[in-house]
Amino acid sequence: MSNGPVSGDGIAITIPLGKTVFWSTVCQATDEQYVRVTTSTGEVVFEASGASPDGHSPYQYGQGTFSTSAFNTTDYLVYIGINSGASWQSVMWDQNSISSGSTTYYSAYNFISEDATDQDYNDTHLAVQWFEFVG
Repeated sequence: MSNGPVSGDGIAITIPLGKTVFWSTVCQATDEQYVRVTTSTGEVVFEASGASPDGHSPYQYGQGTFSTSAFNTTDYLVYIGINSGASWQSVMWDQNSISSGSTTYYSAYNFISEDATDQDYNDTHLAVQWFEFVG
């Protein structure tokens, strides 16, 4: 069961210390989509913005990695909006993991957003994911 819909104005998430985190954003919208992740103290971890070239086709507008050790925190805030954060979208999200028995091997957060009134929740998708073990 997903969380939300909630405002995209600072969704609190936790990521374990010492993880290399992969992120990517995809949109399917005419309006400029915007994502930003910060530490709980406001330090920007990453941000990206973009729009579908034709307004309807899926388009990847950002991707990258970061290390939670570089920010020395486990607490982050996710912002999902339009036009560089001029307004915040309605967001549904969930945390997922792949486990066997009591051991978790992979974890991810997925966020989908709605930037207007058609309630299709296909305007932005943000994925934030990491492996639990290195090597």
